Amino acid sequence: MMIDISQVKSFVSSNLNSVRKTQHVATQLNCSLERLKKTFLKNEKVSLSWYIRESRVSRMKERLLTSDAPCKVICLDLGLREDVGSRLFKNSTGMTMEEFRRSYHGACPNVRKTQSRYREERKPSPRLVITEGVITQVLSNALSKESKEPIRRTSGIWLQGPAS
Repeated sequence: MMIDISQVKSFVSSNLNSVRKTQHVATQLNCSLERLKKTFLKNEKVSLSWYIRESRVSRMKERLLTSDAPCKVICLDLGLREDVGSRLFKNSTGMTMEEFRRSYHGACPNVRKTQSRYREERKPSPRLVITEGVITQVLSNALSKESKEPIRRTSGIWLQGPAS
């Protein structure tokens, strides 16, 4: 059976948050670990474990530049604890995730603006929640004989009782 390197790369890319060891990749692609490692190294000139690490760092860089998500969230999304992800990033790039974000903050302004605009559009509109107790109180006040005012304003909201 021939190992397709593009299939290996595709699997790693799409499952980056769940790939823990090279054995996981070999199991999922139904091939032996040793053969996978040797084939990958021969074709790509780098080890499979190095490729997985660098793919994670690359994804971290992308997320740092295109989102305002905290570093901890970025690490967790990639299946890493914060300390492990931070150490991996620092060892690979020579700077912390925050330093990287600050130093390249202006490098992709259009992407960041687009992301911000997208988040603004996705924000849910404010919702009005009125409890049964408030409705009962307002309606009872509006319908009572003491109250001559059928419509009552409460907290900037106009409530009107039944027409009867």
